[in-house]
Amino acid sequence: MSERLGSIMSVHQPGFGAEHPLCDRMQIVMLIAFFGVWISDFVSGFLFGRSTVVVSVMSHVLLIIPAICVLIMGVYLVAQSHTAIFRDTSFQSHVLNLGVYSWVRHPMYLGVLLFCLGFLVASFSIASLSIWLLFFFLYDRMTAYEEDDLIRIFGDEYLEYQQLASKWIPHIA
Repeated sequence: MSERLGSIMSVHQPGFGAEHPLCDRMQIVMLIAFFGVWISDFVSGFLFGRSTVVVSVMSHVLLIIPAICVLIMGVYLVAQSHTAIFRDTSFQSHVLNLGVYSWVRHPMYLGVLLFCLGFLVASFSIASLSIWLLFFFLYDRMTAYEEDDLIRIFGDEYLEYQQLASKWIPHIA
């Protein structure tokens, strides 16, 4: 289930926006790629003395605080967006602009990116950064696809929502 601005939407319900056709597969592949690179890069530094890790919590303990904060924010956004989407199982055909959806239009996707970013902060690796940037680019393309469909469905209501909530940078009022 992708971002549906809180309305209970899926590809299977008429009148709701469509997910990008490769949404689930891209997310799984990117998560596996990110954590595969992150783990192998981190471990290779210990085993072989070579890695693209520039800074890690092992050498800079102060990095653990921002890393944990970013991880927690990522988990919070995902949890709150899931709660908003799944709390009411009745059919809703409006744009939800409350809670985390009033901060940012794609809190689920942003939460996953922040979760990965927390690991990146904990162990800054050039290889992991490259995968994370690719992950962000793919999410941005997926959201553009999904937003085009939401504009088609909700029209001015969604266009107004776009003016109120940022796509990626949370606006907390």
